[in-house]
Amino acid sequence: MRPLNLIKTILIEGNIGVGKSTIMSHIASNYSSNLVQVHREPIENWMDIKGFDLLKALYTESNRWTFTFEMTALLSRIKTHTNAIHNHHIHIYERSILSCFHVFIDYDRKQNYLNDAEYRILQDHFQYGLEKTMDLSSTVIFYFDLSPKKCLERIIKRSRQSELSINLKRLEQLKYHYDKFIQNFHLCPVKIIDVSQSIEQTYQQVDSVLNEMITKNQENRI
Repeated sequence: MRPLNLIKTILIEGNIGVGKSTIMSHIASNYSSNLVQVHREPIENWMDIKGFDLLKALYTESNRWTFTFEMTALLSRIKTHTNAIHNHHIHIYERSILSCFHVFIDYDRKQNYLNDAEYRILQDHFQYGLEKTMDLSSTVIFYFDLSPKKCLERIIKRSRQSELSINLKRLEQLKYHYDKFIQNFHLCPVKIIDVSQSIEQTYQQVDSVLNEMITKNQENRI
């Protein structure tokens, strides 16, 4: 087994609609699975829990379903990190338990979608997941930055039924919480990527950093 300091983790972070899934698809299609393991958000699972669309319920009945969704999302991410097989150079995750708690759950609390007891339960699970599944010493965050208006345009364009009730106000507030999290988080490096540019330019930025990480990992193994 390789030393832990050679296991590199990239967390792809950003608001709803910034283009994380597009980048994940690009990486999965252009890099060998022997070098990179891609971990996508299990959105399809959240949209079909024995026929129930929990993601849609989150947006349409936030007061009723926020705690259920956030617990489901948090446990999904902890499970993904726990089950990752560390025989690859780099693991890339679409969002993480960090943003799950510091962005989305923080937003939910400010909106009074969570009571104190629910928040404490989520906080305990977050702390457990952080301690058991994350090595921040070998992690870097890619923060995809985009205006809420552009995010909304992309959400409308992709027409995911579960997201049709997302409005600009929610996206603006989530961006506020994301920006606050990124500005105040100092436990690992953060690479801010402006995704208002062309998709080709975004690919180039991501590829440049990813190729450098792969090269350094290969050199360290020699």
